[in-house]
Amino acid sequence: MAQTLHDNLTPRHSVVFNTLLAFVVIISVSLLSMLGSLYMADALQGDAAALNQAGSLRMQSYRLAMTARSGDMQQLDRHIAKLEETLVAPALQSALSRHSRTELPARYTLAVEHWKEVMHPLISVRPPRIDDYREEVGSFVDELDALVKSLQEASESRLEVIRGLQVGTLFIIVIIAFLLIYGLHNNLATPLRTLTAIARDIGRGQFNRHIRVDGDTELSLLARTINQMSQELAGLYADMEDKVHAKTLELQHSNSSLQLLFDSARMLYGQPDDPSQIMGHMLAKVQGVLGCGPITLCLNQPSEAGSHTAMTSQDMLPPNYCNLPKCDSCPALQDNGQLPDGRQLLSFSLRSGPTELGSLRVEQRRGHELDSWQKQLLETLADLFAASLSLSHQSRQQASLALMEERAVIARELHDSLAQALSAQKLQLARLRRQMLKDCSSEELGATLEQIEQGLNAAYRQLRELLTTFRIQVNAPGLKPALLATVQEFSQHSGVAIELDYRLDHCPLTPNEEIHCLQIIREALSNVIKHAQASRCNIQLQQDSHGTIDIRIEDDGIGIGEAISPGGHYGLSILHERAASLHGTLAISNRNVRGTRVWLRFPPQYRHIPLVQETTP
Repeated sequence: MAQTLHDNLTPRHSVVFNTLLAFVVIISVSLLSMLGSLYMADALQGDAAALNQAGSLRMQSYRLAMTARSGDMQQLDRHIAKLEETLVAPALQSALSRHSRTELPARYTLAVEHWKEVMHPLISVRPPRIDDYREEVGSFVDELDALVKSLQEASESRLEVIRGLQVGTLFIIVIIAFLLIYGLHNNLATPLRTLTAIARDIGRGQFNRHIRVDGDTELSLLARTINQMSQELAGLYADMEDKVHAKTLELQHSNSSLQLLFDSARMLYGQPDDPSQIMGHMLAKVQGVLGCGPITLCLNQPSEAGSHTAMTSQDMLPPNYCNLPKCDSCPALQDNGQLPDGRQLLSFSLRSGPTELGSLRVEQRRGHELDSWQKQLLETLADLFAASLSLSHQSRQQASLALMEERAVIARELHDSLAQALSAQKLQLARLRRQMLKDCSSEELGATLEQIEQGLNAAYRQLRELLTTFRIQVNAPGLKPALLATVQEFSQHSGVAIELDYRLDHCPLTPNEEIHCLQIIREALSNVIKHAQASRCNIQLQQDSHGTIDIRIEDDGIGIGEAISPGGHYGLSILHERAASLHGTLAISNRNVRGTRVWLRFPPQYRHIPLVQETTP
């Protein structure tokens, strides 16, 4: 009997085996196609280089004519040698051997013979026969074009073979996939849908259905097992259902309350800018969880009397008893919250410290008090709403303060740099006008104009620095992202290896300090790239034990002769001015081994410390 049952539970036809076999066939065909494509791709290796070499011959032919016209015979000989070297380049020779059965070798032979018999004698004689060469170069370039075209056609013919192989493989795979899908639909999908349906019924507690799957496969075995399991679960489920139902009722209130609080917190803190509308949309859900009467939310403006918004859980509109903005006559503040229709208003204040931001009110029929868990939930929601409103108000205040501080920094930068430079040029123009009225000499006028030009160049340079500073794009606020973007910018366009050692993550610098530090570092990096002839540069930012900010920019270049800006160049002067704006010091000196060191030290504003003078090591 047991042996018979075991035989009945053993499938004779395996759906899994048949499916795996089909996939093995598909993978095998795909692998063979890939190997064939790789073989053909290897045959095309080097054609791109050959095309580049052949195409460069046309440019070299015209370059010979231009070089011969200039009269530089040594340069001409080098270009002739370069062209002949390109004619016999390994890439071209390899392409000729790969495409020996095409017309490519004949085209190549014609081009080489044309060069050796016609073009080379015309250009190699002394003096070169430039006019004859220029008349002949057109036909020579046509032969080179034909050579390039032949090489391109040979490569494309190989690509056509690869394309055909891929199309054939795709066709075979589609046929096998169609057969596989057809078999899976009949032997797997249809029985599986039936099994899924009965499994869904079992999950719903319906154990009276039975399933029959024809054939002798894994799914038929699974169907017989499910039928047996369904009969056994029918008895167990009846006993467990009563216990589960009792436990569910016990946990329902706690679960719904926690879920409501979680959803409320996630929605409010996910959109802190305007939480009032989110609160209004949540009122209906709160009423559904509590199972009470309509809920009203009244919101006050901080530090102002009266409400500015009132909405109910029914229609998001003020309740019928509301007389906004006449809040003094609100029934919630009179007669213990009694309404004319006999209902009573229970209020829960929204407070943030001593400030009352509004209230959460529930309409209940007289004699129907709220349960303790309902009151606790409403009090928690009121605290949550108050915290969200307070955070939104603080966020708006911080945004306004940040905007005002940023505008102040921009105004200060314009006043300290560009405005002063333009004011100086205004005085220079007045001086030039007086000189012109006095008929001064051209030398005096020229000297004044030169000073005006230098001043305008300095002003334009300062303007570019300001634009660069204010346009720096970073993904996060602060000095570190701006420095990372600066290092990436200068590294990509200079070839100098720039390393950044940033240790000021714990220092809250002001926007003004960040701008000055960034501009000093950018100016120092610009000087390194333009004048130092360095290969490496290291930027280090740290804070010493006294709280002083220490910034060093060191390179391994040729060093600096003197740390004074020459006439008409204001880079080093601007560095010292920016250091002075930070109430700090800037030292520029040669390193002991090789290169230059720019050393900036200043006390951060948040510490309010005096700068401790130290000698440059």
